[in-house]
Amino acid sequence: MRPPLELGLLRSVVDTSFEPALLVRFAGSGAADGGVDGAARDAAHGGRGKDGGTDGGAQDAADAAAGGGLVVVAANIAAADLLALPAPAPEPDERRLPGRDLAELMPWARGSGLLDALEEVLQTGTPLRIHAHGYEDESEPGGRVRPRSLSVGALLVEPGLLLVTLRPHRGTAGTDPAWEEKLHRLAGTGPWEWDVRAGTVYWYAQALAVLGSSLSPGPLPADEPPYLVHQDDAAEHDAFRAALTRAGRPGHVEIRVLQPSGRVRHIRIGGEPVRDESGAVVRVYGSVQDVTDRRRTQTALEIARVQLAARRTRADSERQLAGLLQQVIMPTGPAQDGLDGIELATRYRPASSAAGVGGDWYGLARLADGKVLLHVGDVAGHGFAAATAMARLYHALHGLAVTGGGSATLLHWLNKLTCELPEFTIASACCAIYDPARRRLSLANAGHPSPVLVRDGRAATMPKPRGGMLGVDERTAFEEREHAIEPGDVLLLYTDGLIERRRRTPEENTALLLENAAQTPEDLEAYADRILASVRSDTDDDACLLAVRFD
Repeated sequence: MRPPLELGLLRSVVDTSFEPALLVRFAGSGAADGGVDGAARDAAHGGRGKDGGTDGGAQDAADAAAGGGLVVVAANIAAADLLALPAPAPEPDERRLPGRDLAELMPWARGSGLLDALEEVLQTGTPLRIHAHGYEDESEPGGRVRPRSLSVGALLVEPGLLLVTLRPHRGTAGTDPAWEEKLHRLAGTGPWEWDVRAGTVYWYAQALAVLGSSLSPGPLPADEPPYLVHQDDAAEHDAFRAALTRAGRPGHVEIRVLQPSGRVRHIRIGGEPVRDESGAVVRVYGSVQDVTDRRRTQTALEIARVQLAARRTRADSERQLAGLLQQVIMPTGPAQDGLDGIELATRYRPASSAAGVGGDWYGLARLADGKVLLHVGDVAGHGFAAATAMARLYHALHGLAVTGGGSATLLHWLNKLTCELPEFTIASACCAIYDPARRRLSLANAGHPSPVLVRDGRAATMPKPRGGMLGVDERTAFEEREHAIEPGDVLLLYTDGLIERRRRTPEENTALLLENAAQTPEDLEAYADRILASVRSDTDDDACLLAVRFD
């Protein structure tokens, strides 16, 4: 005769299992804490045993069918969490379930046939293994019926004693409601269930919160959802519902839901149908998600994209217009005729495309008294604003020159005009007036690089007259200095973009220009090209060069 198993050992086996496990005995079978004795069981049934001609397992099954019950002897924590009875808190080591009737713990087990299967194990001793046992759970709040399934295993360890294991399938009983609620809240979602046959949809609290509804959780008629669809989205919403129930296709739709306050929420609704054996849709599981913030962000990004495209288009137009302004003010090609006593060569090197159009300019004009106005300047900044300011200053200086004022006087008036421009503008400029009759050059400077005078193979910067930059202070005073000019002298007027290099001092930058400007060839145009090619800046700024040779 096989020795009885220790009940304590069996309890240890149950406790160490990670899956829900229970020890269940027939209520009429004998069991004590010290073990499960077959003889004691037989005595409990009037001494019937193998020798008595009656099989104990068959008698247990017969008694169970006659009205006896299966009672839990031991259970682990996983089983207690799965069955989740609202019983008074027991002692921790009792695992909450011992002593309870299995039919009470699982009221669905009789209707689903599980109790019959367990009783068959009691009778035949054949182990039970069901991969997917389906049943209808009626314990949900609001009287809802939810189809669930789980895997079941049962083993007869002693006559009248079963080891039962349960494994709930995903989405079935045993899910912690509080944890589910946290997950939905973090994801901004809420579940709903549509009982197609009953024509009702059960709306959970999380779903109602997402929709902004003040209704309590519970079932509602399928055609009376707890939200008001925007009229422009109604057709798409109806088509989505029809696809779920008629075509049985899972899917989702995004609609606008009107709130009592008049605001609009963007809601994404998804659903997955469940069919019965005949293929008819009997239930739909779904969720709602508030995507309002996401849509607002996407809308803001789209607006920003359109605005950026418009700004780029405007920037391209402004760049083209600025380029045209520079071409009009500083035309390329041979210098204008009719300037007695001087030979001219002019060059303009544009800024890089990344830096944009700059505000550099050069100019020359024959005045009414026979004198020649020579000037060069640089408006701070790049782009259309700098080009526009450059055009204003260029034309203003030419207009002021008709007054017959000296170079310092012209810069004084030009400074006052710069200070009064509607946009804040800062510029540097150098203004020279040459009198061929007297061979004298009057020079004034407004914070600009000093001109270079080349004489007898030697190049040197001219002394800089006193004067600040244009646009800083309208009270700035400008000094004028006069220089004698000899035949063959070459004057170089330029902007800082010609010589400026990073990590070099102004003196070093100027020295490179002086070195390349000292030797003047017979062809002044070639001379200007050589300087422009040899004296390179690395600041991506535009540059102007005005070379003047005096007869």
